[in-house]
Amino acid sequence: MSAAWLAIDGLGLTEGATRIIDGVSLQLTAQRTVVLGPNGAGKSTLLRLIHGLLHPTGGSLRWPQTLSQAMVFQRPVMLRTTALANVIYGLKLMGYATAECEQRARQALARVGLEAIAKRPARLLSGGEQQRVALARAWALEPNC
Repeated sequence: MSAAWLAIDGLGLTEGATRIIDGVSLQLTAQRTVVLGPNGAGKSTLLRLIHGLLHPTGGSLRWPQTLSQAMVFQRPVMLRTTALANVIYGLKLMGYATAECEQRARQALARVGLEAIAKRPARLLSGGEQQRVALARAWALEPNC
């Protein structure tokens, strides 16, 4: 078995008197992992904790320092601009040059089959198309997990 690329020990999240996540411990060695469970079990909350979008009230998370990550939300947020510009935005935040941003964004949109609608307003796309724009935005960053 290879070394863990994510180690979680006793992870917890409490809001008021409600324990949302309680004592999750695991070590992941696979870069692609599926989190399954019934509605309301805390899957999305756990992923938000793992990706640093929420701060745990207990326990610890250890990622390798060289890890590049991305997360696609269940209900993606679309900026008030085109599908292409939505993908470019994350690349600009990471400091890529303008020409490279556009090239990577177009490649990512092609990867999800949306190159033909790159110039359409993202908020007017169907729910499935918005999910694919969000996936393209994550892939353009070339996460290694």
